[in-house]
Amino acid sequence: MTRAFWTLWKREAGAILLSPIAWVLLTCMALINGFSFSQCVAYLGQGVRELTVMQIYFYIFHFWFLLIILVPILTMRLFSEEYKTGTIEMLLTAPVRDGDVILSKFAGALSFYLLLWIPSLLGLAVFQIVTHNAVPVAWIPLGLSYLMVTLVGMLYLSIGLFTSVLSKNQAVSAMLSFTIIALLFFTGFLSYLVRDPGWREVLTYIFTLEQMRSFSAGQFDSRPVVFYLSGTVFFLCLTQRVMANRTLKG
Repeated sequence: MTRAFWTLWKREAGAILLSPIAWVLLTCMALINGFSFSQCVAYLGQGVRELTVMQIYFYIFHFWFLLIILVPILTMRLFSEEYKTGTIEMLLTAPVRDGDVILSKFAGALSFYLLLWIPSLLGLAVFQIVTHNAVPVAWIPLGLSYLMVTLVGMLYLSIGLFTSVLSKNQAVSAMLSFTIIALLFFTGFLSYLVRDPGWREVLTYIFTLEQMRSFSAGQFDSRPVVFYLSGTVFFLCLTQRVMANRTLKG
């Protein structure tokens, strides 16, 4: 990484943390995490044994619905705000590469995204303290669960970054991002409906909910890793192409 990248990353991370929307998102995420964790405890209290805590936690639907909404709100301002304030011209003419600008914005958003998950880890720690470690932590499922959360976040954030560079209007950017992410997420449910084995295999390959269920059970599969990483690179490359075209026009 270049010195320009680290300078721009500090700028982006600072801008996100200083924005009111960041603290609203942190509060909402903490509340949802707390509610989800209480649901896990309630299910376990009913004698549920075939599912782990992580499987219950990451399989609750409202958790994913919040994530689909959260990412567009977080990313809508990344380039749109630059257009609004006019600072995009400085970025396009500054002696920095487009790749540094794009990666720094992506890394800044990813850093804050990962910060959002700290309350869930605190909830797990509190659970262990209250139960006096009566339920041992399954470290492999826990690690794979958060790996999956990170991979999904990387892809969704790259989509949000791409839609942000397309429009000067933050609302339009957020709606475009939400539409693409929602379509990608809900398309996987078609695997329950199609009968053709080939199509079912393809739809299962992009079905986030099923992938999370496997990872949270401690079953590692390299296919989702390849899918989310390649998807992230694809949308970052699209963002770079849009920026390059804007630079030529400028």
